[in-house]
Amino acid sequence: MDLFRLCSCFCLFIAAVLIPVSAAESVTSANQTINDEFVVKLPADWSNFAVNSYAGMATGVMDNNDIANVITIKIFQNMNCSPVAQENLKVNLDEFNAKTGIAALTDPVFGNDTVTQYGKYSDGKTSHLFLRLIDGNVVAVFGSYDTMEDAKAKAEEFTAIAASVIPLHPFVNELCAAQNEKPTPVPTTTYKPRPVPTVSNTIAPTEAPVS
Repeated sequence: MDLFRLCSCFCLFIAAVLIPVSAAESVTSANQTINDEFVVKLPADWSNFAVNSYAGMATGVMDNNDIANVITIKIFQNMNCSPVAQENLKVNLDEFNAKTGIAALTDPVFGNDTVTQYGKYSDGKTSHLFLRLIDGNVVAVFGSYDTMEDAKAKAEEFTAIAASVIPLHPFVNELCAAQNEKPTPVPTTTYKPRPVPTVSNTIAPTEAPVS
């Protein structure tokens, strides 16, 4: 009987541990269309709102269970014409950091079309920045945290949300399109000189008559 009770208590303990974990894993995310500007995949208990951010007017998304956990999203047109993704990202990263007053704390980490970096705002807050090149646009997603530890603790959630942002309106930079367009090769023709007719027999000059 004691063994039966012991097994029952052990099973109840395991259930108590696993049920909250399962519930946490079952939190679902769904795509939300924001202001006919972009689509982002957010957990069900997150909301969105307009915000005057470090980069000007943008969209904020917030965890309603932790109102200090706010991620800001801004879409802007990519005006850099470099066809090399890393060069293009580096230029946009430097320009964004200068605009928002971010001082880099780590080296940038580049992906195929993305770059991430930790930094510090002028007010002392820690930043986590994600930039992505897509459809002629730059997707900028950035968070503001009290400490680097806090930023890194929320990094997985931040990156998942940032990577899900898809702009709804592609942008074509006509200047870049013209610069990156390959010139049409000029057709070349091989010049073949016309054969010059030759006289096979040499005609001797006529001698003048002797008087």
